[in-house]
Amino acid sequence: MDDDWWVDPDRLPRVLDRAEALRRGLSRHAVDHRLASGAWRRVLPRTYLTGETLTEPDRWTAALVYAGRGAALSGAAALRASEVRGVAATRTVLVLVPTENRRRATGFAQVRSTSRPFTAMRWSGPCRVEPARAAADLACAMTRLDDVRTLVARVVQDQHCTVAELGVELEAGPRQGSAYLRVALEEVGWGSASAPEARAARILRTAGLTGFEQNVRIDLPDGRWRVVDFYWARLRACLEIDSVEFHATRDGWNSTWDRHLELTVAGHSVIHRPPSALRDPASFVADVRAWLAGRETELRRGLSA
Repeated sequence: MDDDWWVDPDRLPRVLDRAEALRRGLSRHAVDHRLASGAWRRVLPRTYLTGETLTEPDRWTAALVYAGRGAALSGAAALRASEVRGVAATRTVLVLVPTENRRRATGFAQVRSTSRPFTAMRWSGPCRVEPARAAADLACAMTRLDDVRTLVARVVQDQHCTVAELGVELEAGPRQGSAYLRVALEEVGWGSASAPEARAARILRTAGLTGFEQNVRIDLPDGRWRVVDFYWARLRACLEIDSVEFHATRDGWNSTWDRHLELTVAGHSVIHRPPSALRDPASFVADVRAWLAGRETELRRGLSA
């Protein structure tokens, strides 16, 4: 009979290290036997899975267990654990540890020592840093500006953190890899609600086409209201950047044209451009400039009539 016969396997955590197993009453022989028989699986050094399938939450727990004292998830893992939408799972799990913790990265556990203090969230899920720190860490690892734009817009819009909180993380964190985050924060500070809108705003400003506001609420005569991407108030001109994703369904398509009609009936000029139009900035700027000039002429004729 095993010398740990009284330990209830159903009450063991799905992930634990050797020290925890011994604290729970298992002997070293019993631990080795479970590993040799395949009942348990080693997923990181001295860190074991007691269940059958290694799930994503198991990977988070394993990385924390392996990292040890003072560890907290950051990056994509922390954001996913906080249910931030649209964040893809990554091959590695980023774990922050204080400098006195000497644990090294291995396997899928990306252990990073930091001298910068962080606040750990311990309720409702694994121990993890706050969303602003996690988003900043993830952004600095991204290689595409649009991905960073989307991430920043999402965490701010969904109220996981503020632009100011992200700015604090940007200024306090390392400069290496932070260039895209700085650009995206500037753009979100201007009011951009998506990666294509942020890119469009930068193109327009660079070309000297200013005077617009972003994400502006327009009240309709019947008491309803609509929000437009770009609005030139003096000209009552609305520019919409319409993504393919939004128009993938018939309802999305119909909704766009319903909005167009409502705004036009209310006396606004509305044009729509797809994100693909931004691939040629010069052409995009020329189109918008010509439309605004035409709108200016149209309004002057109306005033003189």
